[in-house]
This record gives sequence, structure tokens and C-alpha cells, in this order.
Amino acid sequence: MPRERGADPPKRITSHDVAARAGVSQSTVSLVLSGSPRARIADATRTRVIEAARDLGYRPNLLARGLVQRRSFALGIVVSDLDNPFFTEVVSGAERVAADAGYGVLLGDAREIPAGEHVQRLRERQVDGVILAGVALDALPPDALAGANVVVVDEPSDTHPGVASDAFGAGRLAARHLLELGHRRLAFIGPASESHTFRMRERGFVAELREAGVALPSARLRRARPSVAGGERAMRALLREDEGTTAVFCANDLTALGALKAGAAAGMTVPGGLSVVGCDDIEMARYVTPELTTVRVPARGLGARAARLLLLALDGRDTGALTRKPLEVQLVLRGTTAPPLAESCP
Repeated sequence: MPRERGADPPKRITSHDVAARAGVSQSTVSLVLSGSPRARIADATRTRVIEAARDLGYRPNLLARGLVQRRSFALGIVVSDLDNPFFTEVVSGAERVAADAGYGVLLGDAREIPAGEHVQRLRERQVDGVILAGVALDALPPDALAGANVVVVDEPSDTHPGVASDAFGAGRLAARHLLELGHRRLAFIGPASESHTFRMRERGFVAELREAGVALPSARLRRARPSVAGGERAMRALLREDEGTTAVFCANDLTALGALKAGAAAGMTVPGGLSVVGCDDIEMARYVTPELTTVRVPARGLGARAARLLLLALDGRDTGALTRKPLEVQLVLRGTTAPPLAESCP
């Protein structure tokens, strides 16, 4: 209902109001609501302050708080390709954690604007830290991250903390599944990319094949952009030049969806004539027919862990627990994999 003309504006709730409601000092309220790890506040007092703030509808003055703590209370996230639903999930996970901590998020998509430019603009806006997801550090200008608080996602770094999924294990899981089904004429479709994640997925796949004594000829190793169109082109070329392939592992789900499209256009039956495994488990994987067998990578978990790691680093706290072990991946069996046809077996 609109406020009547001439009526006084609603009173802004301050930390002093919260202190009065909770029966504590204003400094205690500030310590509790700042989330300071160094604040020694009794649990009962902390709960009373939080409940008072919630009951009164208190919203902190971030500008004033930022001036005191010399922070902007904003984080930057730069992803390699926002067209890929995997990265929207990474952003969503990070944004939820950031919002709960009172931080806003500024987003950069490196599809058309180089990641280095995004980082520079974010730093000019004085964000407190930056998360890089799917961005190869080698592709950034040498001094782009100098002095910045940075967390990397699925990229190795000697200078910045990071979080990772078990990309090598993802490749192994895909290969093991196809080998157990009886496939021996396997192919891989993945990008000739600087992305550490894609390289490790490929290495895991090849390592599992090698241990099983199964070769991966160069004709069955295809390079493509990590997109539906890239997967479709690579699969068309594979089917044209190597008709013996019975199964293919694609470096991500978008590539796998393109491979399925190319296979259907060529008259291949899936999974009878061709088995396809993707990687990531984006939502779209469940809405194709047949549904895509894939390796699930916890995208939201990666984003959430990256944000927690960055916030801990900003407070000068130990980050080791979040960086030591990669997040686990999981094979998701759906409808695009089956044993090869008898006439296809060597």
C-alpha cells in the first residue's frame, strides 16, 4: 500500500535498536553481526542478538561497515563460458554462500571478453576477492592477479588457493563403465583446451584404457569446442572416418549432446549401435531421449566451497580443510550406454 503523501518515512532500524532489544551493548551487536571469527561471544548471547536482528528486520549499513573494515563486501566471479549450464550452477553455489555472509557478487563471462579484462575491471571496482572458474591461469596477463585475493576452481596453482573436483577420476569412471559393458572400440571427444579439467578427464580415460590393454588410436581421439555444435561436428567426422567405434566418452555433457545429435542424423541407434557417456550431469542430460549417461560433478558444491574458501582467506583463517581433498564425482547410469552389438565385438 503506498505511503500517504506527507507521512514520515519508516524509521531505519539501527544496531542500537538491536542492542536494546537483545539487552547487550552496541559493540556486542557489531561483533556478532560482523561474523568476526575473533569475537568471543557466548552462544546464548549470539543467539539473542541474531534473533533480535531478525525480529526487528535489521539490515546492516554495508557502506559504513565497509569503510570501517576497509572492504567493499563484493566478490567477483569470472567463468569461462556462461552458456554452459555447469558454470551457472558453480555461480549459484558461490552466490548463495556469499549472500549468507552479506556479500554481493559481480559476474564476468569470458566468452567474448578475455578473462584478464574482467579481472582488471573487478579490481578497479575494489571487490574483496575473485573466484576464477574454468579459466586457465596461463591465459591471464602475468600481473593480472598480483596482490589480489583469488580462489581458483578446477585449476592448479602454486600461488592461489583452489578447490577441485576429481577430474582424473571422472575419466576413469567413464572408461571403466564402458569397458565393463564389453566395449573395446572406444573414442574420446574433448577440446584442445588449456583447461586443466578437460585435460585430466582425458588422461583418466586414457589411463583406464591403457591398464585394460585397450588402445585409443589417433583416429578415435577427436578435438572439438566444448559445446553442442562442437560435439556434433566431431562426432560426424568420427563416424565418417572410423565406422568401427562402438562407444564414446565426451569431455562434457554439451559435447555429448552434440554427439547424440550427429549419431541420430547418421542413423545410429543409441545405445544399441553407439554408447555415449558425458561428464558434468547438467540438467539437460535428463531431458534428452534416451537420457544421457554421465559422470556427475558437484558444480554447486564447487562454487559454494570456493566462496567459503575465499571468505576464510579474507579473514586470515586456515583454508587447508577446503583444499586438501577434491570433491568426489559419481557415475550416473541412464539410457545412452549398453553392451555393444554382437557383430560389433572384436
